[in-house]
Amino acid sequence: MSKVKSTVDRIDRLIGSIGEHPCAHLEAGYWRVQVEDQPVLGYVLRHRTELGDPFTFEIYADARNADGARIWLRREHSLNSAVAWMMQNSDRLVAFAARQAEAHAVTTHGESPGSRGVS
Repeated sequence: MSKVKSTVDRIDRLIGSIGEHPCAHLEAGYWRVQVEDQPVLGYVLRHRTELGDPFTFEIYADARNADGARIWLRREHSLNSAVAWMMQNSDRLVAFAARQAEAHAVTTHGESPGSRGVS
């Protein structure tokens, strides 16, 4: 086996081990979880505490806290588990994101709830 083929195989194994799911769209280091043209359910970020530790998959809401950071929700052992949990709780996640967006608009822009048009 050539050295190039061996390196490509190692890279394929490494990339393939991060997981994939039809509703998880890999972007710049995270997955955006969205079913077709429905609202985004949230984001999943692969994380490990120390080199050699197993990866965990951190779930974040499609919402931001007062400091502008994504809101952490939960940790799962695989991408599939994370996406499954998000899909099972999709109604709650979408409602939470909407409430957070409305609250953020009120605190940021001084608007009263309901004063913005729905797009």
